[in-house]
Amino acid sequence: MARPELLDYVIVRENLEDAYVGIMGNADDLRATGLIGPRARLAWGGEGRFAAKIITREGTEKVARFSYELATMRAEATGREPSLTVSAKTNMLPATDRWFVEIVEEVGLGFPEVNLTKFIIDDMAHRLVLHPEQLDVVLMPNLYGDVLSDQGAGTIGGMGLAPSGCYGVGRAYFDSAHGSAPVIAGQNRINPTATLLSAVMMLQWLGLDEAAGRLDRAVSAVYADGGTLTVDQGGTASTVEFASAVQSLLS
Repeated sequence: MARPELLDYVIVRENLEDAYVGIMGNADDLRATGLIGPRARLAWGGEGRFAAKIITREGTEKVARFSYELATMRAEATGREPSLTVSAKTNMLPATDRWFVEIVEEVGLGFPEVNLTKFIIDDMAHRLVLHPEQLDVVLMPNLYGDVLSDQGAGTIGGMGLAPSGCYGVGRAYFDSAHGSAPVIAGQNRINPTATLLSAVMMLQWLGLDEAAGRLDRAVSAVYADGGTLTVDQGGTASTVEFASAVQSLLS
C-alpha cells in the first residue's frame, strides 16, 4: 500500500452460524430425506459429503445492528460519513446469503445516516486488495468474514498486526486474529502487536478509554520510531524487546 495511513477499516463477521454450525455428513443421507431434488448440481458417481450453511434472522439482525452502531461511532470519532459495506455470495446462494443482505438492509432502515454498499463476495475480495482505503465497516457472514479477515491482515502488514474481538451480550473476549503460532513458540520472535491492540479493544469495551488510548499511542510511537520492530516488519527486535519498547512509553 503506497499510503498506509489511509487504511482504517474493520471487518465484522457473525460468529455462530453459517457453515460453522457443525452440521455435516454423507451426501447420501441428504438424498434419502428428499431434500436433494433432481435439479441438484451433483454427480452421484461416488462418495459425497455435505456441510450445512445456516443463517438465522436473529443472528443476522444482531450482527447488523452492531455493525451499523459501530459505523456510527467511528464516524463520530473521525468526522467522516458513516459507511457500512455488506458482502456475501448473493448471486448463487439466495436462500442464505441474499437473505442475509436483505436483513441487513431492513435493519439499516433504522440507521438512515449510514451509507450502505453491497458487493458480491468475489468482488469484495478483489476490492479488499486493490482499494482497502475505501472501506470503513465491512460486514460478512461467518465463513467469508473468517477468510477475508486474514486477507485483510495482509493489507496492513501481516497477521501479526491484526487484533480481534468477539462480542456477545454483556460478554466479550479479545485476541490476535491469527490465533496461535506453535511453529515459533518459545523462540521470542512473535510480533506482539496484534495482542497489544486486542488489549486496546478490551480496555475500550471495559470503558477504560484513557488506558486504551495510552497503550494505542505507545504502540503507534514504536512503529513511528522504527528502531524496535520485529522480524516480520523488517526489524531485528525480539518479542520482549518490542514489548519493552511499548512499555517504556506508557507514561
